Amino acid sequence: MNIRMSRLAIAGVLAAAVAVPATSSAAVRHDAPSRTDIAVGSPPQTVYRIPDIAVTRRGTILLAYDRRNGSANDLPNDIDTMLVRSTDGGATWSTPRTLVDYPGPQGCGDSSVIVERRSGRILLFCNYSAGKVGFPTGQPGTNDTTDPNTLHLQVRHSDDDGLTWSAPTDLNPQVKDVSWHAYFASSGHGVQTSTGRLIQPINVLAADGLTHSADIYSDDAGATWHAGALIAANTDESKAIELPDGTIEQNSRPSVGGYRFISTSGDGGRTFGPVAAAPQLIDPHVNGDVIRVDPAAKGAHRDWLLFVNPASQLARENLTVRLSCDAGRTWPIAKLIHPGLSGYPTIAMVGKDRFGVFYENGDKSSYAKLTFTTYRLSDLGAHGRHTGSSTAARGTVRPCRSSKASRMSSSRLRPGWSSQATLA
Repeated sequence: MNIRMSRLAIAGVLAAAVAVPATSSAAVRHDAPSRTDIAVGSPPQTVYRIPDIAVTRRGTILLAYDRRNGSANDLPNDIDTMLVRSTDGGATWSTPRTLVDYPGPQGCGDSSVIVERRSGRILLFCNYSAGKVGFPTGQPGTNDTTDPNTLHLQVRHSDDDGLTWSAPTDLNPQVKDVSWHAYFASSGHGVQTSTGRLIQPINVLAADGLTHSADIYSDDAGATWHAGALIAANTDESKAIELPDGTIEQNSRPSVGGYRFISTSGDGGRTFGPVAAAPQLIDPHVNGDVIRVDPAAKGAHRDWLLFVNPASQLARENLTVRLSCDAGRTWPIAKLIHPGLSGYPTIAMVGKDRFGVFYENGDKSSYAKLTFTTYRLSDLGAHGRHTGSSTAARGTVRPCRSSKASRMSSSRLRPGWSSQATLA
């Protein structure tokens, strides 16, 4: 969701809707990347956008997303929040269910998910409009739950692995500054830090009329929430991660320029320092995603990060996953996931050596459909194991074990993977 997109008529030709196979409990091998179209739209009647991903404490993969009825527009629009589940690592999926559905022109979209790992509770955020205003047209003045002139951040929870959900709680009285015109939860997912703090990124249209990334946070497993300070102007939708030293790093969509914006916090996301552009992470002004591969790791894996976005400064295209071996200082390895038009992506570890990407893509539109795909970390050679071409020697490629990783040539990488230099 953003000011520019909500002011433009969004065009594109999308295919007819498809069903998702029912979940199976059969054992599944993951010897090659899998790819499943989760939702395919039929505009203008139905458009599917805004992917979210979470993995529950039981290992169930949850995918949430928008069903936009009658128009692809952002709020105010008739937007429902949809959900599918997989209990077999993404091989098969439940029938899509409507999790949030208000009568139009009301809507609740751009959802985000956090799993509270101690209790297993799943928190799902969505942004509600009474049908009168959207993000760029919201008005300051109150944080009342009944104010129709601004957006409202709702949160629901599930204590049974995503099968049933609570009634919504409106967080505006807890977190909305009355001077803000509007704010919304950045879609995709939040994060839980090593201290147990829950962090959900938000995007704020502040009193200065500019967009700012920020976080809301909870230290009591989501019972109460607080808003952190605004990050510098012209930041937008973002993701937060905890680095190995406890620093919170915010990776933001830029409102200006063609590179991701990075800012850091030493107090758990309450305040942030200056913003800097990340020259290795080009961006066409779109929501992206970044995760720690293994936040609990004690060895070399503790510094591994995965980042995904459309790797272009010109258009939403060339969806690419990048691997950092040094907590984001360099990004030496890259995988082109989708070479054509692509939009918002989300990423999560869905197994010890596997990650899943849920993303917008299409032939004639960057959000013709929502697709889920999985890869193994060892497809990068990250563990030094042979899993790719039969001509590659076992243990040849170890990009995260070499101090020269950032200078590796593409000839030493697994098929389909590139060094940073080959993407410039």
